Parts: sequence; C-alpha cells; structure tokens
Amino acid sequence: MSDTVISTFLNACQGPLGGAESLQGKTDADRKEVAEWIDRFQNEKDIGVLAKSLNDHLETRTFIVGHTISNADLWSFIKVHEQVSGMSTDGQLKRCHLARWFDLVQELAGSLAKLHPIHIELEAPEVKAAPKEKAAPVEDKKAKKVSKKEAKAEEKKAKKSEKEATPEAAPEAKEVPKDAPKEKKEKKVKAPKAPAAPAGPATPQPWQIDLRVGKILNVEKHPDADSLYVETVDVGEAEPRTVVSGLVKHIPIEEMQDRWLVCVCNLKPATMRGVKSFAMVLAATDDSGKLELVEPPKGSKPGDKCYFGNWKDEKPEEVMNPKKKIWETIQPGLHTTAECRAAWKSDEGVVHVLQSAHGDCTVPSVVGAKIK
Repeated sequence: MSDTVISTFLNACQGPLGGAESLQGKTDADRKEVAEWIDRFQNEKDIGVLAKSLNDHLETRTFIVGHTISNADLWSFIKVHEQVSGMSTDGQLKRCHLARWFDLVQELAGSLAKLHPIHIELEAPEVKAAPKEKAAPVEDKKAKKVSKKEAKAEEKKAKKSEKEATPEAAPEAKEVPKDAPKEKKEKKVKAPKAPAAPAGPATPQPWQIDLRVGKILNVEKHPDADSLYVETVDVGEAEPRTVVSGLVKHIPIEEMQDRWLVCVCNLKPATMRGVKSFAMVLAATDDSGKLELVEPPKGSKPGDKCYFGNWKDEKPEEVMNPKKKIWETIQPGLHTTAECRAAWKSDEGVVHVLQSAHGDCTVPSVVGAKIK
C-alpha cells in the first residue's frame, strides 16, 4: 500500500477521532505502547502472522492500546485491510476478534479516504434441516377403519330393533300451562383472564442479573463451617441482607469488615450449613488460585446498579428462575481483562465491561481470572 494512501487515511481520521495528540495515547505508558505497535506493524512482513497475533490480542480488548482508539489501531487497520478484504465469511468467523475490531475501527473512522469499506459478517449462516418425507398411506389401515365403522353401525341397528320390540314405560309428562313463563337458563360469567407475563429473551442475557454495590456492615465466621463467613451486607434496601461466602481461606476477617463489594441480588436464596444466604459476592480467581473481590468504583454507595456495557436501562429479573439457568449460562463469560476490569465476553467474542454510574468495576491485580 502506497505512502500516499496511508497518509491520506491517517489525516482524514484525525479530526473525527479527537486530533493527532489524542491518537498518540492518553498516558506516557500508552504512548510508548502505541509506538511499539506501529514499529512492529511497519516491520512485519508476514500479514498472516500479524492478523493471528492481533486476533489473540483483541480477545479481551476493544482497542489495541488502552480504552480508546489510537494510532496503533489506525496503522493496524491499514496493514490488515487487504487481508480482511479477501476473507470469506468463514474466515471472519475464525478470526472473530480481529473482524469485530476491524468493523469498529472503520465505523469510528468515518471517512476511509481511498480505502474501501469491507462488510463484516459475524453471524454463522443458518442451516435449514431437510424436510421430512411424509409416509405413504397404508391401505390396510384404511380397510380396518372401514370394517370398524360397519361393525358399529350393525351394533347400533340391532340395539334399536331390540328397543322397539320391548318398549319401556315412558315417564308421565307434566302438563305445563300455555301461559306459564319459560325458565331462562342462567349464563355463566367467565372469570377474566390473567394478563400474560411479558416474554423474556430467547437466550439468557447478562442484564437479567441484578448486580448491585454492597458494603459489609458486620462479618463473623459461620458457627458450623470453618471455610464460610456470614456477612451482613447493605445493598441499598430498608434492611441489610445476610450473605454467606466461602472466603475464609482467602481473605482475613479483619479485611472483610466495612469492605465494598459487588453482589448478585436476584439468585434464589440458598441455605448454607443452616444459614440462609440472600445474595452472592463476586470474586475473581486466577489459574494459581489467587482470589480477589470485585470492587465497585470510588464514589459508589450501597444499592448502586452495576451493569455490563450499554445495558444500563434494562430491568433485571426479580428472582432468576433456576430452570432458565441464566446465571449458569452467563457466568462462564465473566473474567478480568488485562486492565484488571471485570467484564463479560459474549459467544461472538465481544467484551462488555462491568460498570456503574461512577466508573468501571475492577480487581486489584489478577488478570485473565474467572469471576464467580
């Protein structure tokens, strides 16, 4: 690709994306990383290797460096443009993180200058099942039906003849005066139908989980379980909730007192060794077994709503139906990003950060950890 095409594209992006200074990176560390990525892309000759590396890097990221678009994204976009242009739908699905990022960059860039836009398709084509062949009619079955009908007709005829031969005494009919009013049958009043409950989404969604900021008011060890704490947690309601958590082996009790948390508040209450728990605490555990609590942003207060991505205005379930397995479906996608942010990754590879009105929910240090 010529230097003219590259410079024209970069110049066209500066205005819509906040200016040249903004695209260099927000912090000194970001600027250094942006420069390293650009240098790598300029020297990389094997575009296939670059595309695979980018796809792996973007698995838990929206942009290549930091939380906003930068020159690293623009240079990479130019470098892989020709390769993405030649990808089939299957190829895009195999490199779904790269394709998702590429589509986002070309949308944010606004003007692609001399580069042509590329259609990105991240939904697999629907495979229609072949129609089943109808079974041919069986003559024997028809013949059996006819013979049964004939037999019933003969039986009915015989019974009628028997009744005519020995008639039973008919009950005396009561004489009804001509002027007597006819009795009207009372109409049964049908009870009104209950309004149908609103249908939920076809598949479980993360916004159905009621996530709130909580603060521990009191904590003590479970009387009958060495590994459990019993906490009294304020989640913004008239009365605090009792929460049982298996955190004794991971966090000292003195560090639990007055701790800020993110709680799942609409699981069905569960009894744990004789004590009923009315919420669950979110915690992240890495491959080494290190556990850290998910923490709300500074400035939070008990009861603040936490939500993934852009689902701020969606209303969660009052109580999640265990049969729908909402939590069991969403939980495997919960993780911590390279920036120690709590997030959920969809099946398509799109990462949605957990946040509140005050900012992102985070962990102190564990990266790539599973959240439960």
